[in-house]
Amino acid sequence: MIKDILAELNGTVRWSGNDPKPDESLFYIAVRPDDSRLTRTAARIRRWNETPGQGAGVLADVTSSHRTK
Repeated sequence: MIKDILAELNGTVRWSGNDPKPDESLFYIAVRPDDSRLTRTAARIRRWNETPGQGAGVLADVTSSHRTK
């Protein structure tokens, strides 16, 4: 489930559970503050909060090609 949520965030959040020396309790912003992906991801999360059935925790198509990371 964590990897599904990360896929929805388009590379803007990194999970240390994927690092060479994993720390599964650590998540961090993986882009610079001026990266346009961060702005788009924040807007996407805001839309999830406004639209029932959207966002993290919703059943995802795990075979989708954008979920390969």
